[in-house]
Amino acid sequence: MRINEERLRSRMDAINRIAVTEEGGMMRLALSDADKTARDLLKSWIKEAGMEVRIDDLGTIQGYLPGTDPNSLPIGVGSHMDTQPNGGRYDGLFGVMSGLEAVCTLIDNGITMKSPLVVIDWTNEEGARFVPPMLASGVVAGNFDVNWVYAKEDKNGIKYVDELTRIGYMGSKSNRFEKAKAYIEPHIEQGPILDQEGYEFGIVTGALGITGLDVKIKGETNHAGTTPMRNRKDALMVAAEAMLELRKKTIEYGDPAVITMGIISASPASKNIVPGEVYFSIDMRHDNDEALTRLEQDVREIIQKVCSDNCAESHIERYWRADPVHFDEGIINASEKVANKLKIRAKRIYSGAGHDAVFINRIIPTGMLFVPSIKGMSHCPQEDTKWEDIVTGTEMLTELLIKIDK
Repeated sequence: MRINEERLRSRMDAINRIAVTEEGGMMRLALSDADKTARDLLKSWIKEAGMEVRIDDLGTIQGYLPGTDPNSLPIGVGSHMDTQPNGGRYDGLFGVMSGLEAVCTLIDNGITMKSPLVVIDWTNEEGARFVPPMLASGVVAGNFDVNWVYAKEDKNGIKYVDELTRIGYMGSKSNRFEKAKAYIEPHIEQGPILDQEGYEFGIVTGALGITGLDVKIKGETNHAGTTPMRNRKDALMVAAEAMLELRKKTIEYGDPAVITMGIISASPASKNIVPGEVYFSIDMRHDNDEALTRLEQDVREIIQKVCSDNCAESHIERYWRADPVHFDEGIINASEKVANKLKIRAKRIYSGAGHDAVFINRIIPTGMLFVPSIKGMSHCPQEDTKWEDIVTGTEMLTELLIKIDK
């Protein structure tokens, strides 16, 4: 069953013409005007396909196509359209557009499904504007309280609920995607494995757990010229020493353990003042819950020891925790059968990134499908995937929806 390549390409191109940065990246932050423009286009295409538009109280958009069996639970497919600042062309968007194209292909070919089909665009998956990520799917899965999410503010102090209302996407709680036969999330890999090893497709077995920490180290602000090195309590140097030790410790854990210090800021941020306080973020990941917990404890102990050795103080607060997940074995097996049928070279693979599927997996049988990322680039303007892999992934998804329905 062939998809309509021209339709898929034109729709993806239309979204990717919205809010393009000077470097050629995407800037569709959640609930921004650019996000609204993309949402409006998606709504128009859902209606064009003859599907019903549903919006929940987090702003998540759903395109609903009834099935022939009134007692059958729906099958959901989708991802997100919000991006990182200066993000890539395919992260998230591929999942939504391939889901829509798969449903349109079934409609075009007159294939009726027992199960209703639901195409989903989750709100604020990236967490680039409202922290933490996956807020909408987190509420649906029971991880977050809706009022806690509503009160979240961006860096300018603008609340989630206010932007949701302003752009006209405050929907109904009754439209939440909470009960379903299955949820499938197509995505680009965002890593180099499939591309390096020559696979056309990835069947995702699970996702790494994530722990996020905010760290503040307090030393002593002083003059850069008159304070001898032996008398300094330089918070930035303490933080740097701690971060190097954290890197060494994480390497000791072996693959797939990773740690990232993505944000760092020194105060008072003057060229001729010894920094008295430093903030930095920590993102650590592992596929084993126990190991992730041990790593967090080691990280805390290392920071506290380095601070103690340098007469500095530390404050560590966890802002995020997503447990490692293992996706539904039935969906994994069905995906492999479809790949074999279509003679697609596929590989079982683990996701190192967080996705809405991680939360939805708690309440609905869930699976993920990966297409290769060229050189593993993602969250940047250089992010790219071969068009033939986009097509193959979408046609694979179409066949998988039929198989799951049966």
